[in-house]
Amino acid sequence: MLFPYLLKVSLLLGVLTLGYRWMVQFETYSKFNRLLLWLNVLAAWSLPLIPLPNWGPTRIQAEFHQSIPKIAQAAPAVKHKIAAYNPAPTVVSHQRLSSLNQKLKSLHVMQWLLVVYISGVLVLASHFFYQVGGLVWVLLRSPKEKSDRRVVFVRNLRSNSPYSFFQWIIVNPEKHQPGELQHIIAHETEHALQWHSLDLLLAELQRIVLWFNPFAWFHQKLVQANLEYLADRAVLDGGFERKQYQYSLLNAILCTTEVPLTTSFAQSLLKNRIKMMNKKPSHYLAWGKYALLLAVLYVSSAFVAPYTLTLVKLPPSILRPALKTLATNDKVNFKEVSSKILSLGPSKAESLIEELKKKTPETTKAIQPSRSKWVIKKNDALFWVISPLATLDDINEIRNEVKSFDAELNINSIEYDPLQSFIARITVHVNVKSGSSSTAKEGTDRYSPMKGESGYLTKSGSLGTGSVPNELEKQLQMDYEKALALSKKNEPYYFETRLMEKITALGSSSSHAFDKNTLNGAAAESAFRYDGVGKSTDNFLKLEPEHRNSELYLNSKPATFTELNSLSFDLVRSIKIIRDARGKKYMIVYTN
Repeated sequence: MLFPYLLKVSLLLGVLTLGYRWMVQFETYSKFNRLLLWLNVLAAWSLPLIPLPNWGPTRIQAEFHQSIPKIAQAAPAVKHKIAAYNPAPTVVSHQRLSSLNQKLKSLHVMQWLLVVYISGVLVLASHFFYQVGGLVWVLLRSPKEKSDRRVVFVRNLRSNSPYSFFQWIIVNPEKHQPGELQHIIAHETEHALQWHSLDLLLAELQRIVLWFNPFAWFHQKLVQANLEYLADRAVLDGGFERKQYQYSLLNAILCTTEVPLTTSFAQSLLKNRIKMMNKKPSHYLAWGKYALLLAVLYVSSAFVAPYTLTLVKLPPSILRPALKTLATNDKVNFKEVSSKILSLGPSKAESLIEELKKKTPETTKAIQPSRSKWVIKKNDALFWVISPLATLDDINEIRNEVKSFDAELNINSIEYDPLQSFIARITVHVNVKSGSSSTAKEGTDRYSPMKGESGYLTKSGSLGTGSVPNELEKQLQMDYEKALALSKKNEPYYFETRLMEKITALGSSSSHAFDKNTLNGAAAESAFRYDGVGKSTDNFLKLEPEHRNSELYLNSKPATFTELNSLSFDLVRSIKIIRDARGKKYMIVYTN
C-alpha cells in the first residue's frame, strides 16, 4: 500500500505545484501564497487517505473508475516479437555466485523498488542530519548577541554571506559595509520573526520522502522564493530605500555561498526578487486565479481519494428482481439502472440497495457451503457479517472466504471493551479489483457494543455494505442483544474502570480489594482494624465512621454511609477501596 499512496501524493503535489507556478507565483499576495503552499502539502498528503464526502466530486470519481476497466479491455494486446539470440553459454562454477543469483531472482520486483526507495530516503536523510549538525556546530562555537526583537546575532568570521536559521542570524560584519549590513540585518530579522525556517524544514522533509518526484524538489524552490519575496516586502514596508536595498542585494549575491536549510539575504533569485519588489500590487481580479487553483484541487481529489463505492455494470442475479422495479420499461437494461443508482452518490446509492435487498425474495437453492457461519454464498454473491461477539478466529474465517472471491478483507482497527467481552469499535476495509470500501461501526462508547458490520461482494467485482440475507441479519441481531446484556452485566466493572481513570489522572493511586470470604474469615479482624470494613454481629455490612468522608458506591451507583451499613452481608460479593494522590478514599461495594 505504500507505493500507491506515495504515487497518489506525488500526482496531487505535481498538479498543485504546477498550478501554483503557472497561476499565482508572481502575484503580490505573498502571505497568502505562503499559506497556499502549506495547503498544497496538507492536501497532497491527506486527500489520498480521506474518502470523498457526499458533497465531493464523487461523480467524476465514479466515471473515472468505470472508464479505466473499459479502456483496459478495449486496448489491443501488444506482443513484441523478440529475435532469437543465443550467445555462447558462459559457465560459472563458483557456488557462492550461483547461490547469490538464485536469491536475487527470488526477490520480487516490489521488494527491489522498496530497497531502492528506502536507500534514497536514507541517503538524503543522512545528508539532512549532516547539514543540521553543521549548523548546530556553528551556533555552539560562535559568539552570540541577543537583540530586542527576539533574535540572536551570531558572529561567524568564516561566513562569506549572511543567513538565518529560526531565531539565529549568522553574519560576518567584517565582510559588509555599514549600510549594507543594516539591510542584511533587517532582511534576516524578518525571516526569523516570520518563522520561515519552519517552511524550509517542511519542504526539505517532503523532498526526502518524495525524492523520486521532481515536483517535490520544485516545490522546495517555490517555497524558498516566496519566503524571499515576503522578507523583501517587509523590509521595504519598513521604510528602507528600494534602490539602495537592491544594490546591497546585488553586492551580497556576487560573493554568496548559500547554506542549505537556511534563509539567506543573498539567495540567488535576484531577477525575480527585483521584479517582485518593483511590481505594483496585484489587481483584485487576481483572486480568480486562486479560486481556479482551489477548483483544480477539488477536481483532483476525485483521482486520488479512496474509492468507496463500486456498482457493477451488470448487478448480481440476487439483486435483479428488485432492480427491475427501477426500470422504465419491460426490457430491463441493468447497466442503465446501475448508472442511475450510481448518480445518486455513495450514501444514497447504498441506502437504496439496502432497501432493494429487503424487497428481494430469498432463494435457498443457490446457497453454497461456507466454512464460516458468518458467511453465505448465493449465486455469484458472498454476504459477510462481523458480529459484536465475533472472535479473531471468526474474522479470519471470514477473510479466507472473501479471498475465494478474489477480494481482500482487512481490519484496520478493532477495539474491545475493557473485559474483552465484545467488540466496541471496528474499521473494515474491503478491496476488489475495481475498487474498495472502508466502513466503521462503533457503540456509543468503549463500554457498549457496536451493532455489527456487514457487506457483500460478487465475483464480477462489485461490493457494498449492509444488505445481507435474513438468516445472517437474525444471527447478527441475536449477537447484538447478547452483547448488550453483557454490557449491562459488566456495568459495575466498567464504572470501576472509569473511576480509576479519573483518579489516576490526578496522580498516583493505590487500591486493594476484599472478597466476601476475606471479610468473614480469619483475616476479617485485620481488615476491620486497618481498613474499617467488616461484618456486624447482626449480619450486616459494617463500616467504620472514618468512611463517612469517603466517596461511596453500591455497584455503580452513589450510596450513603447509612445505606451501606444497612446492607445485608449475605448480598455482599466484594469490596474495593481506592486512595488517590491527595489521600481521598473511594469505596465500591459489589453485590450478588
